Amino acid sequence: MKDSKIFDFLYGLFFMLFWRISSWICSLPMWITLLLHFLIGLPLYWFWATLGAWLLVGIIRYMLIIFARWGSNDKDEYKTNKNPYSRSNDDMYK
Repeated sequence: MKDSKIFDFLYGLFFMLFWRISSWICSLPMWITLLLHFLIGLPLYWFWATLGAWLLVGIIRYMLIIFARWGSNDKDEYKTNKNPYSRSNDDMYK
């Protein structure tokens, strides 16, 4: 059962990374720094820094979604209906 969760996590992580890489609009700062490297000689580590920041933000967002999903899977225990106006409390419907 735990192996399935790990594989689900890795599959989702790789899907998220592919989706983030394929979305060129979100990677615009990365491409701008690469262009500035070739045009004005901006050091290449700026490109790698923006690439790393872009991927790090994507991974953190994905991890937050996973943790939110894990918290929402908790099932509430059954509670009795104490509403006096509810139809289930009426003697006619018992």
